Amino acid sequence: YDHAADMAVSLVLTSVRFGIVGVLTAAIHYGLLYTGVELVGLGATLASSVGFVVAVIFNYLMHYSWTFGEPAPHGTTLWRYMVMVGCGFLINAVLMYGGMRWLDWHYLLVQTCAFVVVIVWNFSVSSLWVFRS
Repeated sequence: YDHAADMAVSLVLTSVRFGIVGVLTAAIHYGLLYTGVELVGLGATLASSVGFVVAVIFNYLMHYSWTFGEPAPHGTTLWRYMVMVGCGFLINAVLMYGGMRWLDWHYLLVQTCAFVVVIVWNFSVSSLWVFRS
């Protein structure tokens, strides 16, 4: 029995699932960001924040049920997830504001950079704390 090989395979499968859920989550977030700015007339930071909240709900449900297959009740996992997401929300908002205000970058470019930072944050915290029984 090769425990290290099993752990490596498990990490790869979890990473692939995390990536698939991440792509779908990003599509929801970007779709709502673009719709909010271009069709509804919201500011980019507000539209990004709305998209973030909707995407987070989808993301939690998918990670809980599929990516990590968490057997723990929602209570413990959900409050940990909300702490992680709250920090991710602040990271996203600060990067959106700073990237547009101080760097004068296009909102979609700033959002892409913010996504990279938040994805690294989310995967690390999800794997090490949120979805651990």
